[in-house]
Amino acid sequence: MTTLELRTARPEDGDFLQALSPRLSGVPGPAWHDLAAMEGFQSRYMAATLAATDGNTQTLVAWSNDGRRLGYVHMRPGKDGVTDEPCGYVSLLAVDKDAEGSGVATCLMAAAEDWARLRGYRFLCLDVFADNRRAIDFYKRGGFESETIRMVKPL
Repeated sequence: MTTLELRTARPEDGDFLQALSPRLSGVPGPAWHDLAAMEGFQSRYMAATLAATDGNTQTLVAWSNDGRRLGYVHMRPGKDGVTDEPCGYVSLLAVDKDAEGSGVATCLMAAAEDWARLRGYRFLCLDVFADNRRAIDFYKRGGFESETIRMVKPL
């Protein structure tokens, strides 16, 4: 793995964050949603997520030692679905295609865990599309477990 530095995102990182949007909208999603629907969802979700810049959220950008942005993670407070207690929530995680498999996502998720622990949360949670096996396997290797499964029936 290349040497990484994590920095809090700055306004000049906005184009980089947006450039990774196709990496998120292009993941395996529900068969009843075409790529245009996934792109629209991702665009709306990113805009709303990144617009919330109060002191409780944080976006970290991973940089290589040669000055390239490699990926990012966005964290915000959430609520546990069972106890309703505050918890950490990973809203977005994206890695540049060239950095895939190099440990960047693992480093970003470790930082998200640190972020949540510093705030006293017992849990860190996230959502992932059920068909995105690569992401699910990555999160399971990191210690995440399924808590609920949302089921949908197209009519």
